[in-house]
Amino acid sequence: MKQTTGPRVLVLDADMVPALTVARSLARRGCQVTGASHISRPLAGYSRALGRHWRYPDPLSTTEKFILWLADHTRQEAYDLVIPVTERTLAPISRERGSLRHVRIAMPDEGSLELVLDKARTFALARELGVAVPRGVSVNSLDELAAYRDGMKYPVVIKPARSIGSRNGGGSHLQVSYAFDDIGLLTACTHALRFGSVVLQEHFKGDGVGIELIAGQGEIIYAFQHRRLHEVPLTGGGSSLRKSEALDADLLEASRRLVKALNWNGVAMVEFKQNPANGEFCLMEINGRFWGSLPLADVSGADFPAMLLDLELSGEVNVMLAPIVRRCTVVCCREIFRWYEAVLRGEGDSRIVELPPRSQLIRELALLFSPRHRFDVQSWRDPLPGLVDIGRIASIYYRRLYSLLSDRLFLAKQRLAWRRGEVADVLERADTMLFLCYGNINRSALADAMVRAYAQDVGIQVRSAGFHPEEGRPADPVMVDMAAGFGLDLRGSRSNTVTSDVLCDSDIIFVMEKSHYDRVVAMEPAVAGKTFLLGAHPRRSGSAEIADPFGQSGQAYRELL
Repeated sequence: MKQTTGPRVLVLDADMVPALTVARSLARRGCQVTGASHISRPLAGYSRALGRHWRYPDPLSTTEKFILWLADHTRQEAYDLVIPVTERTLAPISRERGSLRHVRIAMPDEGSLELVLDKARTFALARELGVAVPRGVSVNSLDELAAYRDGMKYPVVIKPARSIGSRNGGGSHLQVSYAFDDIGLLTACTHALRFGSVVLQEHFKGDGVGIELIAGQGEIIYAFQHRRLHEVPLTGGGSSLRKSEALDADLLEASRRLVKALNWNGVAMVEFKQNPANGEFCLMEINGRFWGSLPLADVSGADFPAMLLDLELSGEVNVMLAPIVRRCTVVCCREIFRWYEAVLRGEGDSRIVELPPRSQLIRELALLFSPRHRFDVQSWRDPLPGLVDIGRIASIYYRRLYSLLSDRLFLAKQRLAWRRGEVADVLERADTMLFLCYGNINRSALADAMVRAYAQDVGIQVRSAGFHPEEGRPADPVMVDMAAGFGLDLRGSRSNTVTSDVLCDSDIIFVMEKSHYDRVVAMEPAVAGKTFLLGAHPRRSGSAEIADPFGQSGQAYRELL
């Protein structure tokens, strides 16, 4: 990289694609760009746009250490600007602004950001401003959920109020999920509420449309619009294929009202779902930082990182109002092969998404060779990150193929062990039997209750355990209710954590998944010969692995009984 004398900028989250786009943009502006992330070899670290790269403690698992690192590092290095690219760094930095006042950080004021980070408050603001949102409620506990369940229209979208949840002193990325019945809603909320409040909404069908913008003190300075063509996962997530399009006046006006009310200063992406048939739309969320589809805006000429630099360092953005209605035609995509794979495997739930026909998949492959097509990472001017990205994708698929073949061989051997009588031989000599799953609140607890009476009659001691570190948890309340209908009492069940001693003291061990078998053997290699998949029994149809029903529909629970 050529030596420059421009502003010194530290770009955080350098392992993420938008950070690479930010670094490339600022390097074109003559900035001295330094990257930082919590991993040793981030994608942006291979870019010629970066002069140096630093590694910091993980902001999710070691938040305090990350803030201390950032405070010390920015005192030692005279940066003109620090840019947090994802909520992973932005949220903890916002909470600790007091210890970082010595350096300029590109983020809105605390009140505006907190309102955007909390989806329940965002939706409440939108309703006040007359911006359409899906019908829904915010709940903080299972007791509150009980008051709303009767009025819910399925499917229900379950959104954690914050994308980064906190529990036991650490942070965790939280995902949107769906419930199709009362049982699915209860189980999904039981899980999600451990990390904070959740927003329950009716499902609004439509295309994902984003209004990307930069604003100064509540006034939109520049805006750009994209439409999601494909998403991974198929039921909704990051866009794997998206296109730029002319600004929709109604969406822009809704964004303007929100930005004005927030007195927003900086970049943001206001995300909507829009029905293409009638133009109706609903607000989905506001991303108060750079967004995943930033590379599309960049190759279309909408240079948001450079505009943010101007806004932060000079207080003005050097653009005219005319570009706010410009139309770009560039199509941009990443992870497109993952989308094709998901479609071919039928991973999308038909109640949420309609899978395209195979003929459409073949036609859309032509997009890969279109001169208007661009990839997020690959660039002729900065080739190394793109080559590294391709290598990583190839490595992922190689490992997945190897794992798939290995799993199939393992499952075949497990079924053979049952058919040949190997399991029966071990069971005949056994005095102690162990059922094992992850949490010991559903599958292994149920198996324990099912066979305990029979085992006692033949002189076998039965117990169950899980890998979850927290002991003494009661059985899943959904499973307790369902088991009661079959005459099984799980009300007194409490979870146990498996140990090496428990494994060694058990004469036969039944696990639910291959991953459980792998963990058992890793803990105690000597028990491999007495550990078997319970679901490989010849009388059981379907998969040899017994899936965890936790957070799933009522049907997933019923399949265990």
